[in-house]
Amino acid sequence: MTRFAASWLIAVTVGALALFYVSHTVERLEEGLARQQHAILQHQEAIHVLEAEWSYLNQPRRIADLAQRYLALAPLSADHVVGIKDLPQRLELGNDDVVPGLPPASPAVTPAQPTLASMRSAQ
Repeated sequence: MTRFAASWLIAVTVGALALFYVSHTVERLEEGLARQQHAILQHQEAIHVLEAEWSYLNQPRRIADLAQRYLALAPLSADHVVGIKDLPQRLELGNDDVVPGLPPASPAVTPAQPTLASMRSAQ
C-alpha cells in the first residue's frame, strides 16, 4: 500500500467516524426537541383548561349566588347611615394603638371632642 492510499484510508475513516458522531448528536437533540415540544403542548392545554375554569368561576351570576348563599349580606338600613356631624373629629388612641403612616396620638384630647369609646357607648 502506498502512502497516498493509506492517508486516504485514514481520512475516509476519520470522516466516517465524525459523520457518525454528528448524526448521533443530531438525533439526540431532535429527541430532546420533540420532548420539549410535547411538554409545551401539554402546558398550553393545561393553561387552556385553567382559563376555562377561571371564566366559569368568575361568572357574576355564580359569584352573586355564592355571596347570597354563604355571606350574610343585606342592604344598608337607615340606622347604618350617619351624617358628617356624627363622625368624630379625632379618635382617641391608647398607648398601644399605632396607626401606620400617622404620628403617634397626642395624650391630651379635649373632652368636647367625641372619642371612639363615647361613640360606641352611645350606640
